[in-house]
Amino acid sequence: MKKRQVKTRSILTTLLIKLAIIGMLLMVASYLKLRVDFSANKAYSLSKVSKHAVRSLKDNMVIKVFASEELPAELNTMDRYMKDLLAEYQIASRGKFHYEFIRGLSMDELRYQAQENGLNSMYFRIYENDKTTSKEVIFGLVFEYQGKFDSMNLLPQMEAKLEYELTQKIQKLSQYTLPEISVFRDSMMVELPTTGFDEALATNFKIVETDLLSPPKQTPAMVFTGVLGDLSDQQLYHLDQYIMKGGRPVFLQDRVSTDGTNLYAINSNFFMFLEHFGVRIDKNIAMDIFCDLRGMGVDTTMPFPIYPVLRGSQHPITRNLADIVMYLSNGLEFTNTPGQKFMSILQTSNSSGLVMAPEFRLEQSLFQNPDPKTFSLPPIVLGAIAEGRAESYFSNRPELHAPDHKSETDDYKLVVFGDRDLVIDSDKSIYADRNYIVLNAVDWLLERDSMISIRSRHLQRSIMDIAYYMHKNDIIWGDPVRIEKRIKTGIKLVSTVLPSLILIIIGGFIALRRKHILGEEIEEA
Repeated sequence: MKKRQVKTRSILTTLLIKLAIIGMLLMVASYLKLRVDFSANKAYSLSKVSKHAVRSLKDNMVIKVFASEELPAELNTMDRYMKDLLAEYQIASRGKFHYEFIRGLSMDELRYQAQENGLNSMYFRIYENDKTTSKEVIFGLVFEYQGKFDSMNLLPQMEAKLEYELTQKIQKLSQYTLPEISVFRDSMMVELPTTGFDEALATNFKIVETDLLSPPKQTPAMVFTGVLGDLSDQQLYHLDQYIMKGGRPVFLQDRVSTDGTNLYAINSNFFMFLEHFGVRIDKNIAMDIFCDLRGMGVDTTMPFPIYPVLRGSQHPITRNLADIVMYLSNGLEFTNTPGQKFMSILQTSNSSGLVMAPEFRLEQSLFQNPDPKTFSLPPIVLGAIAEGRAESYFSNRPELHAPDHKSETDDYKLVVFGDRDLVIDSDKSIYADRNYIVLNAVDWLLERDSMISIRSRHLQRSIMDIAYYMHKNDIIWGDPVRIEKRIKTGIKLVSTVLPSLILIIIGGFIALRRKHILGEEIEEA
């Protein structure tokens, strides 16, 4: 018995020493402001670009937090995450970034000050005093820097892109030096809203517009937003020389357009130009059984397979991204040109199909009750990278050569997406961030990996999302209602039975352990 007491004292002493060491380390770490982030994708640590943005501040920046006294449950996670991020910015800024909470105001005063600073009220349905009521909530940030102001409303489920939005505001107010890129917009393009895309480009890059009628500025990257017809030889030559001299473009281009009623093929000399650099755009429309659902009347939705909804690959440009909808897109193929490489970065699922050119027949059954047999094709590539060695597209046209003509390159690189409609604002909020793939492509070409990391840090949809689960595991829909019901039933059974089994196993183990210890004590006595 004495040996057992000595052994117990030794264990307790060792445990106390370890706890004391841990406590001392925690005290030292808190004094030195050291933090270790074990969260997925380092969600609670600032990226390099965010740290650089606040360390580049030439003056003090103040963030004022306007928040109602009691936030609804939908905003609790956002509240905690926002506070953690602001603390990280303050630490990284080395004294130039500060934040404060606006407290002690009545609701009327809070509402007035919020509206004066560009913040909006939100309304939530809450259960209070045995009844459901509507509650007005104010929750947002106001930025102040060198006499300039900006604001940002904090919304539910905004955590995924909060650091990205905060860093964009900081860069905008501080006139942070953004990388310069060229943008080509076809004057023949149909006038559709592109506000979201234009704002995203302007807040991420310094834009230099070009019509390619004269040599574009030799920026490190270019966004080419697609064409509806031929380009002049002069325009193609300038684009060719931009690539020959090291410029890296992102091409958004398809081969089908619509007037709202009919579909028609796009014919352009640009397609031959692109094939010269390793990428062929298919004439047929890509379809996917995983697609957008469009409202048709009251409480009625119909699948639109010609609007495939894609998930990202493991490549940095599309990693962690979902809900990438494309409208009337076309597949991409490699021309197998020696010295050139081709890599897929975005594609449809294993349940894909095609609407064949040039007829583009859209049968009514395709939208009302699509036959799974229609979607028997393997994945169709809709986003790709081409790189390698290339000669000038105009090698045999010396009459067009400028004095500084470059005839070949050993290191060209470009990104292609088979949908020029990526610039158009989607009519659904769920697809609002689909243009991230274009921004990521530019940043990847610029080697700004840290910017990509905060833009798509943890946007991957939850595995509890049944549609996403089926998409990820290439489960054929068949009867989607029946399959979804089975998956949910399985999840419920596992979540109900498994904890009970674990408790029973742990309880049995503890009981056996106690019985064994009691037997040893009896033998020692």
